[in-house]
Amino acid sequence: MIPIMKYVLVCILLIFVIYTDTKSYSVKNSVILFFAAAGLIVNCVELGVTGLINWLMGISLPILVLFVLFILRMLGAGDIKLIGVIGGLLGLDFLMKSSVYMLIAVGVMALVKMLIERNLIIRLKHFFNFIHNIIINRQIGIYDELNKEDKSHVIRLSYAIGAGTIYQMLFELKIFG
Repeated sequence: MIPIMKYVLVCILLIFVIYTDTKSYSVKNSVILFFAAAGLIVNCVELGVTGLINWLMGISLPILVLFVLFILRMLGAGDIKLIGVIGGLLGLDFLMKSSVYMLIAVGVMALVKMLIERNLIIRLKHFFNFIHNIIINRQIGIYDELNKEDKSHVIRLSYAIGAGTIYQMLFELKIFG
């Protein structure tokens, strides 16, 4: 019963986050905190101290690993917190598997967005210049200077996070695969 409850919690979380992200390009901290607390409670009820450890690992490791991408302005804080809460609720193993689907979804979204915005060449040049500066010049700069007005290069990662998470849930429920 508890695994299904976790899936329901994650689906409700995704609905809230995708809605607020669509409206305002942000993820509300109150929503993140509520579902983080719900994940802690559910995991502790299910597994006791092991549930607490699983929750701590699931929520903290993704945040620590992805923090570098936040510093470089490649990911938003809300996206990282969302991934952390999903990891806290469903565990690191689930998160690692769903991350593959998240990456596929965001890759497709990025390609489609660049084709629609007709900025594929510009964005690819920007990306390769960034990589060039890291490898050749040994300089790590900020990936993108955020322009609040120009959203032509912004992708709502909550959509890809949601797609990857839901696909993995369906796979684990034996609906896919």
